[in-house]
Parts: sequence; structure tokens; C-alpha cells
Amino acid sequence: MAYEESPEDFWRQFSKYAVAVELLPVPYGYPVVEALTPIGAVYAFDRGAPPTPAGRQEALFAAFVDSFRYRRARPGLHPLQGGRTLISGKVLKKFAEDTYLFDSGLPLILSSGEPLEIGAPIELIAAPPLMLFRDED
Repeated sequence: MAYEESPEDFWRQFSKYAVAVELLPVPYGYPVVEALTPIGAVYAFDRGAPPTPAGRQEALFAAFVDSFRYRRARPGLHPLQGGRTLISGKVLKKFAEDTYLFDSGLPLILSSGEPLEIGAPIELIAAPPLMLFRDED
């Protein structure tokens, strides 16, 4: 499953769902970045060109759905072993056959090989890596 022709194209298509974050590229360094988001610290793979800038930035988060179940849980993102992420929330919108806008307290663009029900509470496991897209203009 491919997300985009390029990170720049993905940003152009979905940037209206970006949120303000504080990027802290240290101590991990490119490509892993710590982003201080409205729901707390999130560690993601930076899809932008190196080096990752430090400081205030608009960022967009995206993930591939590995598995899911319909279950009401407190919205959020929780790191799991092996680079996977447990994400709880609900699907807000379907963009294409396999692409969705998800609300976990933080907007996420999800790609799923199986259809997801709009509005239903979902708990999912995202395959690694959780990705961060940023404006490079």
C-alpha cells in the first residue's frame, strides 16, 4: 500500500488536517522525531527532508492499520513493542477506498486494507512506523 507519490504531494492533499506541534529531533535524530502535540509526546518517523527542524511546526500524522476492532476506548495514541502504536478514537471521514481521517484526540490520516465504519469507536494497531509529514516550503 503506497500513501502518496511523494511526501510533498501528501502534505498538499491533507495539510488542512495538520496541527501545531513542537518538534524535538534530539535525542533520536532524523528520521525519528519527538513531537509535543495537544495530546502529549508522540514519536514518529519524519517523512520530510533532513534535517528535522526544531521548534514550532505544523505537522500531519499518518499510519497504516494493521488490525482493528470496534471498541469504545479513551481516544489517544500509545506506543507498543516493535514500533507498533495502539490508537483509539473514531473515523470522521472517508477520502478514498482505503484512506480515512481519524480522530484520536489528534487528527490522523489512516490507510486500511479493510473498510472502516464512519463514526464508530475503534481501537486499532498501527503498523510501524507512525509517520509525520511537515511543510517544507
